[in-house]
Amino acid sequence: MGNNRRKIKRIVIFGNGKLHKKFLRDIQAGDYVIGVDRAAYWLIRQGRTPDIAIGDFDSTTKQEVDLIKKSIKLVKHYPQEKDQTDMELAVRYVATLPPAEVFIFGATGGRLDHMLATLHLIDKQVLVDENNRVRLMGRGKTMLERSSYRYVSIIPYTKSITVSLTGFRYNIDRKIIKKTSSLGVSNEIIGKMGKIEIFSGRAWVIESND
Repeated sequence: MGNNRRKIKRIVIFGNGKLHKKFLRDIQAGDYVIGVDRAAYWLIRQGRTPDIAIGDFDSTTKQEVDLIKKSIKLVKHYPQEKDQTDMELAVRYVATLPPAEVFIFGATGGRLDHMLATLHLIDKQVLVDENNRVRLMGRGKTMLERSSYRYVSIIPYTKSITVSLTGFRYNIDRKIIKKTSSLGVSNEIIGKMGKIEIFSGRAWVIESND
């Protein structure tokens, strides 16, 4: 049975950004794990061989690439001169798999350009790094559970959003927030749940800690 026919519970992508061993605890049984560029090598070294490696592997040595190809059954090796980032190639590959929740780890790091490009790739995926959990939300209601993240920020992805917040320290009712405004930054859920209702536009919802 091919990889794209396998019954997949979730898809977990590890990018070649800042990686932490604690991310490995988020891998669940049945997850389909993707290693992007040198993250594939990192996963192997941590004892968690991914299902597939994707990238141009310009961040790896020849010995590391050899280990990747020896250890991982499916490796998609792309030329360095290409029109997509390695993360975009991974997200495109995910579109060929059965629908599942998608989590992205290690997508942030030293390069702001790569981080911004990845943020704009997010659709239904959840991006997680050491201090943040990011998802893109469109029109509709979402109940957000209070978690270990202290802050919740609503950042317009489109030119503006119209949004209501209930169960937050700062509730708002059908408030228009423009892309140039910082009004939605650093709110907090004060009970067990907070309700986000977006009436127009799309927004990044960022849960974070200092």
